[in-house]
Amino acid sequence: MLSPKALSSSFSHFLKRFCFVAILASFVLLLLSGYAASKLYERHVVRLAESNAVNLTEAIYTTYRTELNSALDSAPLLPPQLLKLNRTLRDFIQPYGIVKTKLFSPEGIIIYSTDLNIIGKDASANEMLKQAIKNGTSSNIQTKDQIRDLANETRFDVDVVESYVAMRDRKGGLIGIFEIYQDTSGFRGEIQQGIILFVGVLAIILLSVICTAFVFMRKAVKRMAYQQEMLEELATVDAVTGLYNRAEITRRMEAEWQRYKRSSSKQTSFALLMLDLDHFKKVNDNYGHLVGDKLLQLVAHRLMGELRSYSAIGRYGGEEFIALIPDISNAATQQVADRLQRLVSQSEYALFGHKITISISIGFAVAESTDINLDALIKRADDALYEAKRSGRNCVVGAAGLTSEESTAPSSL
Repeated sequence: MLSPKALSSSFSHFLKRFCFVAILASFVLLLLSGYAASKLYERHVVRLAESNAVNLTEAIYTTYRTELNSALDSAPLLPPQLLKLNRTLRDFIQPYGIVKTKLFSPEGIIIYSTDLNIIGKDASANEMLKQAIKNGTSSNIQTKDQIRDLANETRFDVDVVESYVAMRDRKGGLIGIFEIYQDTSGFRGEIQQGIILFVGVLAIILLSVICTAFVFMRKAVKRMAYQQEMLEELATVDAVTGLYNRAEITRRMEAEWQRYKRSSSKQTSFALLMLDLDHFKKVNDNYGHLVGDKLLQLVAHRLMGELRSYSAIGRYGGEEFIALIPDISNAATQQVADRLQRLVSQSEYALFGHKITISISIGFAVAESTDINLDALIKRADDALYEAKRSGRNCVVGAAGLTSEESTAPSSL
């Protein structure tokens, strides 16, 4: 039996060892938690940055499809072409925190880079490039000792996410590959602050690790998600009118067409309306393109406000719009088209001190079982619009009534 003095010494020794083990265990757990949190955060950053890179690539290709195809087809680029492409892409990507970008041909040759000195080099042996060609994307995060940004300024100790994104045509053929560097250095300090808090508040270390990591990661996700939202909007919304762009409205029409074809009952159909402003060129010629764009915005706003919430409308080109209206009959479509035609044509638009009136021609078609595909339905609506134009404009023509004597009599502008 131990004496009180020995027992006290034993408990003291046990408490010291317990404290030592607890501190050591807490320190190890802190290191593991901090390491795991940093890796998890890094994974989220890479995934979100890669998603942003994919959306940005789609937005660039959607906006500058002609210029990029021309650059890939005519490589190597002559100095005037190269300078023009360089200026165009730099202006486009400047707001999104991009440090630099490259464009590769399908063979791995650098067609364009914000670092003009490396244009023409063969990068076909690059493993990340090979992975992107195979899988569509490839990304990793790196810390660069120094890097030159779009403003030709040298930055030191920079965290960047390097993403390779393959561009493919509708048949799946490889068009080219974009490499995009995104600066993520701004998030580094937040993680360091979190780790310092873990060490400083040892008594609640686990709670501090979880809560602080969650707060900082949530901030990072919200920031990156906001950028992603901006890029998606850029990829799906027309910049002038705020309506869906041609690619997005076509995708929605295709989805509605597939739903219609899968439906066991064809009693409920959907309609497409092709709408074209009459003599819009005169507005641009007489008042300038600024007034013309503003007029397009006002007309688009009125059209969108008149349609049902589950309908969709997009800018199909120039001054032409296309509207998708689900679950509607031919007679109801005629009523909607007449209402839209009157809404636009009977309104006066006050723009920059000018009072402008403009009419609109509308052709529509309702999906039928005889339509072999969506293109056939679009063509019927387009033919109806052509007939409205041919008949004098400022009127509505339905595809089903092109040869009928009951077609709406056109009135001239």
